[in-house]
Amino acid sequence: MLKKKSIGIALACALALGAWSGSTFATPINVGGVVWDPSSPLDLTVQALNFRESSVASVGDVLTGYGVIGSFNGTNEATFCPGCNLNFTFQYTVSSIIGNQVEFSPGAISFFVDNTSSFNVLNPATAGVGTPWLTLSGHTGSVLGFAGTAQLFSAIVGTVANPLTGSNGIGFLDATGGAAASYFQTHTQADGLGGFADFTLNSEFLSSAVRTCTGISPDPANVCHYPITGTATLIGRSVVPEPNEMGLLGLGLAFLGLLVRRRGKEADGRV
Repeated sequence: MLKKKSIGIALACALALGAWSGSTFATPINVGGVVWDPSSPLDLTVQALNFRESSVASVGDVLTGYGVIGSFNGTNEATFCPGCNLNFTFQYTVSSIIGNQVEFSPGAISFFVDNTSSFNVLNPATAGVGTPWLTLSGHTGSVLGFAGTAQLFSAIVGTVANPLTGSNGIGFLDATGGAAASYFQTHTQADGLGGFADFTLNSEFLSSAVRTCTGISPDPANVCHYPITGTATLIGRSVVPEPNEMGLLGLGLAFLGLLVRRRGKEADGRV
């Protein structure tokens, strides 16, 4: 007869294997050539070290921009995107301007994996290039000190059209499309309205036109169309698909089944 103690040990092993899978077999994740470790203490921190964006001045103006990701959970491009780059484009519509506060809705950011590693910050045409990887759509929230609800909030030093050092932004985003979306749909970031977004966005920016530009170009394919530069950080959490955990839990249960079968044979041999 199978002893209760043996059953208990086998069940404990099954559960331990299931739990262990979350931290061991979940890493690293590779989606379309982008590699990251969800067990990293920094998960999830994604940083754009130098983006460029257009200037806005009135409600209804559309802010557009582009850049490339320089750090993913603290690792550099050679580690998280070997032989490729993770570039992005974005656009937000100005919905409110009150003094030095600007609110934007709607908005979105699109990420692409470019296996030619051709990104050049001085050439906007090299952004939005490659295989679509992730789409982040603006999530409506509220930020202390701002009058309304929006998807992106900016506090400006200087003027709206010509922001100076100290200008910053904060926003909320949800993963809504692309091969990587399901890894980031964790709803961990409080939106100030009682709900949760997948990401918060924090940015700093200032006017700093490329030296060869003599004015703002109307051509979005020209770097002189984007007189503002900045840095941005996306904060969220990534998840591990369930099949990995369930697979190891199944392995543990299989171990339990083998133990039961072995004990049964031993019992039959004594009859």
